[in-house]
This record gives sequence, C-alpha cells and structure tokens, in this order.
Amino acid sequence: MLVSRIFPHSASRDTLRGMRFLLTRWISAIAACALLTAAIPAHAQKGKNPEEDAKTAEAKKHMEAGAAFFNDPAGHKCEEAFSEFEKAYELVGSLNALKGMAFCAMFLERDGEAIELYDTLLERKGSQIDRADKKQIESDLKALRAAVAVVTLKTDGAGVTVVDTRTPAKGYPITNRYKIEEKQLQLGVHPGVHEFKASIDGKPEQVWRIEIKNGEAYNHDFTFGVTEDKGDANKPPVVPEKPSRPIPKSVFIVGGATVAFGVAGGVVGVLAKGARDEFEAANGKEADKAKLEEMRSKVVTMNLVADISFGLALAGAATTVVLLVKRPEKKAEPSKETVGFAPWATPQIAGGMVWGTF
Repeated sequence: MLVSRIFPHSASRDTLRGMRFLLTRWISAIAACALLTAAIPAHAQKGKNPEEDAKTAEAKKHMEAGAAFFNDPAGHKCEEAFSEFEKAYELVGSLNALKGMAFCAMFLERDGEAIELYDTLLERKGSQIDRADKKQIESDLKALRAAVAVVTLKTDGAGVTVVDTRTPAKGYPITNRYKIEEKQLQLGVHPGVHEFKASIDGKPEQVWRIEIKNGEAYNHDFTFGVTEDKGDANKPPVVPEKPSRPIPKSVFIVGGATVAFGVAGGVVGVLAKGARDEFEAANGKEADKAKLEEMRSKVVTMNLVADISFGLALAGAATTVVLLVKRPEKKAEPSKETVGFAPWATPQIAGGMVWGTF
C-alpha cells in the first residue's frame, strides 16, 4: 500500500525491492519504539511519585499493544495500532508514540494528519532524532505534501459519521472513519477514487463519490434537513404570551382631572349652599339693596362654577372609561412626560391648574 503511494505502479522491481526493505526497516523501528518506551521510562521515572509510575506503566502497555497490532501476522492493523500509540502519547507525551502515530496515519492514507504528526515530531525531537530517521521522515513529508488533497465536508447536523473508502488501482480498499462534531470537517486525503458515506440517526445515508487529484481542494455539503432544536421533540410546545394591555398614562391623567373637578365641584357646591342660606336669611330684612344683589350674584356664580366642575368631572369620567376600554394591546413605551393637576376654589370662584413637561 505504501509502495503504491510513494511510487507509481510502473516502478521497477529493484525499486519495489528497495521499498520492501524500507518497510521492513520501519516495522522494526516501530517495534523498537515499543521496547524503548517500555525500558527508558522505568529508569527515568525511578523515585517519582506513584501516580507518575502508574502512567508510565500504562503507557508502556499501550506502546506494546500498538506494536503488536502493527506487526500482526494476518496484516498490519494500523487503525488499532494508531489508537494504542495515541493513548501512550496522551499519558506521557512519548515521542516514540508520536512517531508510531505518524507512521500509522501515513499507512491509513490520512495524509493531512500524517503531515501534522511528522512536523510535530521533527519540531519536538530536534537534534535528538536519528539522522537516518530524519532523512526518511523528510522524504515521506515531501511525498505527502506533493500528493495531499484537501477535502472540506459540511453538514447541517452535528454528530454526523463519515466513512471514507478509497479504492486503489491495485490492492485492498482503504477505509477511514470520521465524526463531524461542529458541522464542518477538513481532511487531508490521498488522491484516488473516494466514496464518502455520511449518516446520522433517523436519516437516510448519503453518498458522495469523486476522483480526487493531487494537491486539489474539494468541498461537499451533506444536507439532512436537521433542525437546530433536534432532540427537543418531547418538550411541551411553547405557549406564546398573551399580548399585554397596559393602562396608558392618558387614563391616569384624565382620571385624575375627573377626580379633581369632582372635588372642586363638591367644595364650591358646599360654599354655594352656605352663600344661598346667607342670602335667604338676609332677604327681606336687609335694607341695602346693593348688598342683597351682591349676595345673590355670589350664589349664582358659585352655583355656575359647581355645575361646570361637575360637568367637567362627568365628561372626564366618560373619557376615562373610553380610554381604558380602547387601550391598545401592546406594551406602553417609557416616557419622560410628567403631568400634574391641582384644583383650587375661593368663595368667589373655583378652578384648577394643570402643569407638565413634554
């Protein structure tokens, strides 16, 4: 598989023999990585705390398991080996585990991932890396960068599973599985004929077949018609709030004026009654006709003011009822307007005063 990746199918027998030797050397190197990781941490971590010792022992087991998967007599189990090397790397940050991950990623034709892992290995190991290993890694990186194609997959649902199968001209199909968690996934894949199968619970599987060429970029959308609130079907429906009908300020203003006019009418009415009683007591007894006329006029005026006040109060009450019944079904806007009203009355006249800011 790696032979067909780095060299064309028309390669000479000598070249193929050379590649087989190279593969044998890499397999031995992976096995050596496991043994090296199994031995060195035990010495390096001696005297450390029990938690670190436990991590080192666990990482050693994963490295040995990874090498065993890769060297399986039935064939390289690169996917399982990659998973074991990854666990070892997460535990102790072993560079040998990182090397195993990169090599498995290249075998699995995860070209973009292999490039990132090899770059990290060269950056972290630096001058400590073996000269022959460095030369081989740089050669692999050159071949990978020349061939890798970028595929961007998008979907309208989270948690979509994608199975990518590449069918080479010779040999067995190569299959990789991915998960699209954030509705978009970018892959660096090997050129060739690819079949991408995308699936999500409750929806029919979607298939995208395409022939991918070296160094090209491709985009594809898997649309399942998944809504944003998927999984909330069992929630009770949201009942929309009934439109509110707040009492507008005009009701309070007119209602206040109504009360004020009613109070003013009552005060003036009481004063008018007193003035009338005074006039009736003096009528026929008071010799000064001018004074009697003044008293009568006072009674008439005060009765008129009382009538006007009661009339305004009645009109205000009717207006208040109309404004209250006809108020709109919407929230009242905040306002900076202020309005005030104050009634006043004297024995001669009565009235009211309104003030406000608008």
